[in-house]
Amino acid sequence: MSDILIVEDNPVNQKLIAFLLARAGYTYEVADNGADALQCLDKSKFKLVLMDMMMPIMNGYDATKAIRANPKTKDLPVIALTANAMKGEDEKCRAAGCSDFLAKPYSKDQILNAISTLIRKSEQSTEPKP
Repeated sequence: MSDILIVEDNPVNQKLIAFLLARAGYTYEVADNGADALQCLDKSKFKLVLMDMMMPIMNGYDATKAIRANPKTKDLPVIALTANAMKGEDEKCRAAGCSDFLAKPYSKDQILNAISTLIRKSEQSTEPKP
């Protein structure tokens, strides 16, 4: 099981995110679009998804809606990554089911803090109650 699924169509962005995650000690897999991401999620378990919202074949909005519709992945944290920082984009991403939103370019600290916060919350909510 990898920690994080990177869903990003841009090879440079894939490498940058992969580098940041590896340096922080996370394991990851990469999907080039939303359709590939759904296949990865069907085969493997992840703690979190980093989802580019603007991709060919299947965009991040549709992929996130499909993640939320699947009982197996409905609670999986999804962080929206988008270059579209227009007013209302945050709400659009959250309406699609994203747990958090980061506008590109984001800092190393911003992405790593968002990841650790959501993974921690997710693990706390799935812990058995005494």
